[in-house]
Amino acid sequence: MASLIRSHLARLRKSPVFLLALFAMVPYGLGLCNSAIGDFQAGGVSAGLWGQPLFGPGLLMGLILSAVFSLFFGTEHADGAIRNKLIAGHGHASIYLATLAASLLAALALYAVNLLTWAPRLGWMLQNFPAPPPGTVLLCLAGMALLLAGQCSLCVMLCMLIQRRSVLAVVLILLMVFLFFAAIQVQDAYETAVAGGVQMEIDGAGRQQWVFHEPGQAGALTAFLYDALPVCQAYRYMELDASPVMPAYSAALTALTTALGLALFKRKDIR
Repeated sequence: MASLIRSHLARLRKSPVFLLALFAMVPYGLGLCNSAIGDFQAGGVSAGLWGQPLFGPGLLMGLILSAVFSLFFGTEHADGAIRNKLIAGHGHASIYLATLAASLLAALALYAVNLLTWAPRLGWMLQNFPAPPPGTVLLCLAGMALLLAGQCSLCVMLCMLIQRRSVLAVVLILLMVFLFFAAIQVQDAYETAVAGGVQMEIDGAGRQQWVFHEPGQAGALTAFLYDALPVCQAYRYMELDASPVMPAYSAALTALTTALGLALFKRKDIR
């Protein structure tokens, strides 16, 4: 399996799509850092200022990975690479897990480039930003790693099961766009339920009216999605608002999609 991983990494280093994604992470990382510095200069003194540059990449990582993986790993079926690997004696599990490992290394490389873009400002930030709780930062870092693993696992499952590259690209990107906007709605619903506030409603006669909602508790489904959806998790890591259940959900997503994808891939007729 190690040779398969090395083969993927060698191709990644030469892939224009992956190199473009690496380049795109530079302005993204600088923008997140500048946003945190701007909040500080505007009077923000929260330890959560560290969350923006450290964990902000998670907001768009799903969209970036879906584009990169659909164009990179999506060629495996079209070029006959998977069939050739099977003929060479590699098992289905080795091929699948090697692809998953290479995808996670690619995601970590993108994340690392994002962090390195603002490394020259780290000294100034350490002197001026309030120190975050070490335990919270470690929990968020672990959660971020598992968040990336879950997104990679979901992408790889579809990459290994959908043979047509054009279909794969559309499915992956639309899925990540759907999850992104679903997370926005879930977050809004959760915060409205918990914090209360004024909300516009339309009555049976079609008249608009503003209704005040008392703070309360979110429903079970909303609370679950608020903890489980990757974009919701990324936003909460940015706020250094992590709970142990969030990494657990990411780990469960990784395990379930890997097990399901591997089982279906073993049954797939590779031509």
